[in-house]
Amino acid sequence: MINVLLAFAAGIAFWTLMEYVLHRFLGHVHKGKNFFKHEHLQHHYKVNYFAPAFKKAIASLVVSAVLVGLLSLLMAFSVALAFIVGLIGMYGLYELIHFRFHSTDPLAMVFIVFRKHHFYHHFHNPKSNFGVTTRFWDRVFCTFYPVEMVVVPRKMPLKWLMAEEGIKDSYTKHFRIS
Repeated sequence: MINVLLAFAAGIAFWTLMEYVLHRFLGHVHKGKNFFKHEHLQHHYKVNYFAPAFKKAIASLVVSAVLVGLLSLLMAFSVALAFIVGLIGMYGLYELIHFRFHSTDPLAMVFIVFRKHHFYHHFHNPKSNFGVTTRFWDRVFCTFYPVEMVVVPRKMPLKWLMAEEGIKDSYTKHFRIS
């Protein structure tokens, strides 16, 4: 049982590394064309664009099937499955968090730190701050940039950020419109 729980936790942790690696290397560094880069660049050009859910579901099912098959060769099936459940569960949480960053007010002001980290990547420097669910890997791989203020281009408004006359008062020390 302990092996299953450790594998589940390892799957969660491994997702955070995959998130960083996919985003940085397939989304930004890779010079050729790939599905991920195409969808990711759309997201950068249209800040409220997200790849269709069916495409993400198909990709995660294929990756899950391949990984559970490979891992089953190295460990008990239940342990391999626990790893995949942790990995895919964290991927689902990542998708929810990322969507919420773009579409709704933060649940608590403490989470504004992660939004600033993410939106600095979008609006200031796409070669830094690749993490969405964690800033850990950005620190490990020296791509972390601390953010005090994010300037949001007027042509890319975030609806949750805006009031009728400009930025909502609770966010003015974190975000500015240019």
